[in-house]
Amino acid sequence: MALLNRVVCPHCKRLTLRGKYCMNCGKELPTELALETPIQQPSPPQQAEELTPTGPPATPQASQTLTQPVPEAPAAEDVAEERKLVEQLSKLHTWSLKLIDLLLAGEVPITVFRELYDEYRSRISTLDQKRVDTMNRISERIKELTQKSESLKIRHEVNEISDRDYIRQKIELDKELTRLRPKLSILQNPLEIRLADIPSFTESLANKIQSVKSNGENIGLDKDTISMIVTDLQSLLDACQGLVKQHEKIQHEIKKLETRYKIGELKQDEYLAQRQRLERQLELTF
Repeated sequence: MALLNRVVCPHCKRLTLRGKYCMNCGKELPTELALETPIQQPSPPQQAEELTPTGPPATPQASQTLTQPVPEAPAAEDVAEERKLVEQLSKLHTWSLKLIDLLLAGEVPITVFRELYDEYRSRISTLDQKRVDTMNRISERIKELTQKSESLKIRHEVNEISDRDYIRQKIELDKELTRLRPKLSILQNPLEIRLADIPSFTESLANKIQSVKSNGENIGLDKDTISMIVTDLQSLLDACQGLVKQHEKIQHEIKKLETRYKIGELKQDEYLAQRQRLERQLELTF
């Protein structure tokens, strides 16, 4: 019953409510996943009476809390601007890194390298500043909404506001948070790299830094250019640290899961289901 009307999004591989769009990544779901499943027929009255526990009836507050509508998933167009920005940054970073590889391999003249590298560097700087500014703005708004939600909960608990007003305001806050969080997640990975690929990517960055330091002068680069390239690569490596921590956290959870299974705490089907859930997270780009 916990999975009733929930499906796995084919785009981000996460569990979401049936509907037109995924509530996690905002992309449109295929028609067959968007259709509602038939509602299960209720049990006969006699069985329902037998299964109903004795005790006081649910309070109006509890009843209303259980029937709160789920906030709508963000539409694909809600995250379109952020996706476009990240796609542009990802392409520029890819081209820039390939250009460095060609330089180190002696397959591009230094004058051509410098002209193209300066162009990519300028465009990356402009777009990345926009990305950071947008992230800061969204983060501040999420923080503000979270504080409002916590304050709203306290005001409801002390009976300052009614159940109806609490539910209405809570839904509005949750709706905006649901719209903003996917935007922030997308912007946090300007390279569009799967979490599973982060270790190999950071290793390749570290190797490039070492190669430029060791071979830069031999291929004709001046000290200022070497310093500039190394600084850029190190900044990119630093920007990956958040993704590195996410990767390490998931791997740590997988190791814990394996240990729980080996000592018999988890059955095989439970272990496989939870492991699959964690491994799907490694396939995400945010």
